[in-house]
Formats: sequence, C-alpha cells, structure tokens
Amino acid sequence: MLWKPDKLLRAILIWTAITLIIVWLPLVRGLMDGNSYQWGNYFFGMQFGGHGVHGDYWLLVLQAVFGILLLYLGWRGARPPFHWLLLLWQILLTAQACYNSFTSPEDYRFQGDTLGVDVSLAWVGPVLTGGFALLSVFWVLRDLRMRTETIAPKWNRANFVFLLIVLALLPIQFVLLRFGEPHDLRDQVGVILTMTQWVLINCALFPWSSSKRAVEVFERV
Repeated sequence: MLWKPDKLLRAILIWTAITLIIVWLPLVRGLMDGNSYQWGNYFFGMQFGGHGVHGDYWLLVLQAVFGILLLYLGWRGARPPFHWLLLLWQILLTAQACYNSFTSPEDYRFQGDTLGVDVSLAWVGPVLTGGFALLSVFWVLRDLRMRTETIAPKWNRANFVFLLIVLALLPIQFVLLRFGEPHDLRDQVGVILTMTQWVLINCALFPWSSSKRAVEVFERV
C-alpha cells in the first residue's frame, strides 16, 4: 500500500514548517545580505547571533539541516528516526516558549523589522507549541502502534518542478537582498520571496504522488 500522510500529520508538519521559518529567513539573509545583516536569538536565556555568516551562523546551518531532514522524513514516509526528531523539536519549542513566557513575557515577541511585524507571543506561544506537542505525542504513539507495511512515495515531476522554482529564486533573492537598502522595497520583496521559497521547499517535499489531481496538473508542465 502506498503511504500518504493523514490529516493530523499534515497539520503537524505544516506547523513544524511554520516554526522553522525563523531559521530559514536569517540563514538565507545572512548569506545573501552579508555583514550588513544582523540577526540574533535567545535559547533558554543564552543569546546567539552575528553579522552575515559570522558569529553563531553555524547554529543556523545545523538547525536548517535538522529542520529539512525532519520535514523530508515526515513528508516522504514518516519512517524512523522521524518520530523521535519530531518529538525533540516539538518538546524543545514548548519548553522554550514556556521559559520565554514566564521569564520575560514583555520581550517574547515575533518581530520582523523589514516588514514592520511585531506580535506578542506571551500567551499564544505556549498555547500553540504545547498544543502541537501534545498532538505530536498522540500521533507518534498511534503511528508506532498501528503502522503497517507501506511503500514510500516516489519523487515525480511535481516535486522536481517545485525544486527548480526554489533554485531559480536564488539569484533574484541575492540581487534584492544584497543591493537593497534596509527596509526599502527591494529588501521587503527579498524577504517575502525568501518566506515563499520556504513554502516551496515544503511543496517540493510533499508526496504529490498521493494526489492524482496534482500529478495531472504538473504532468502538463
């Protein structure tokens, strides 16, 4: 039987992809913008950051590799060690959200200076991360108990088309982010393209072979 993700797993993977945007965006901007781009993050009270690809940039690389591996395994059959990587990420997210909410609720915010985004996560963060962590635990226990022999989905034309689009965006992002001034239109478009690129990466990993309609559309491309 051909494997395909159930609705709960799809929701969990989409949420996981959303949480990893905060890794992909500074990873790409640090590489494209150069030293003019300053980024930073806190992990249980410890501050990490840098300019461009300097400082703690290697941590972003590790997080990105971890995140893409996690999503790849999740969309392409959810085989071990996916279950444990998923729980590790969701539990760490929840612990971090609760820590931030209790220690510095006024500073626990989602901020994007380029697009002028500033949203408090003081109570939303723990609720969302905790809720999806519980759903992940439920899905893992159920899947380990009920999993049957299945065939992993194969890559098809739809996957390769999305992957080509992801690669085609790279030179455009470089021009917009490297030569755009902070907060100007080119910089903002570059940020939006980078976020769109992350969505397209997940579309490239999605098992389109389980959706006949999607395959039919991309077979015409």
